[in-house]
Amino acid sequence: MSIKMILASTAALAMVAGTPAFAAKNQNQQIAAAESGGGGGEQAKKICRTFPNSATRVKREKLCLSKAEWKKFDYEQER
Repeated sequence: MSIKMILASTAALAMVAGTPAFAAKNQNQQIAAAESGGGGGEQAKKICRTFPNSATRVKREKLCLSKAEWKKFDYEQER
């Protein structure tokens, strides 16, 4: 009986622990769709790149821009 109780509580904990991450992922997708206008056109398509974070070796920063915005970003970085 105690093993069943341990397994049941472990399964319940695993489901509850994974819920916030799943909700955050869905929220980020909804925000991205709202920002892009939901049209899916060439202007709304975003390209994402990751950059190292100066505060830590492990964490990386993610930046998503359109193709035109990346051209402008790269041009400004070269100057």
